[in-house]
Amino acid sequence: MRKYWTVFWVNWQNALQYRGPTFISILGNILRVSVLLYLWNAIYQGEGRLGAYNLSDLITYYLIQMVMNSLVLSYASWEIVDQIREGTFSNFLIRPVNYLHYSFTINLSWKLFEGAMILVAVGALSFFLVPYVTLPSRPETVLFFILALILGGLLSFAFDFAIGLLAFWLVQANAFKYMLQYIIFFFAGALLPLDLFPQLFQTIARVLPFRYLVFFPIQVFLEKEPHPVEGLVAAAVWVIGLYFLLQFILKRGIARYEAVGQ
Repeated sequence: MRKYWTVFWVNWQNALQYRGPTFISILGNILRVSVLLYLWNAIYQGEGRLGAYNLSDLITYYLIQMVMNSLVLSYASWEIVDQIREGTFSNFLIRPVNYLHYSFTINLSWKLFEGAMILVAVGALSFFLVPYVTLPSRPETVLFFILALILGGLLSFAFDFAIGLLAFWLVQANAFKYMLQYIIFFFAGALLPLDLFPQLFQTIARVLPFRYLVFFPIQVFLEKEPHPVEGLVAAAVWVIGLYFLLQFILKRGIARYEAVGQ
């Protein structure tokens, strides 16, 4: 456990040194969400509600989505693909660490660092949007939301880690990686609330687990999720199942990596 704490701390220090790119990324998110909020405000001039959402609901949705983009959504596959493609993955074969746990620790340190920065930014932005922010009315909602955030972060990392492992089998993994990440981003509800899409799309989204990354936690926060406990249990089952599946895929990937002599 101590070795992973060391990895976490070293990477946290690196994040502090290279906080400039993180700040630029967060600024880009703020600008993107600001444009979306402006567009939604224009749309709502003629409509009191859009589906199950009023203007306050959608403003809150995108503010939380901005936080989750930094705090929850994982991009660990970038480094994993590079390490496998460049051959530096070999270094981990002689280290007394589990690569899944190591990669998770690296991702966690970055996510917490980005999350701390984005919370300050969103807090400042929310100050000017107080009349348009929807807050939970029940204390248990906050607990459910925190649990949903944690499970969403774990699921996001698991899916992204799996995408990174494709580099064991695909020479040009990046193109496939981008496609899968966009699909996950779309079905997670990061672009638009899933229940504003056509019914067929909603049916597909309910079958897939990606909604637990963004849409489900925000629905819990807005108190629009009728069965939060069932959703949390389902997300936890996915996390546990994916953990063992990733360990299996990682073992197979390492065997292939060693076989080709990288």
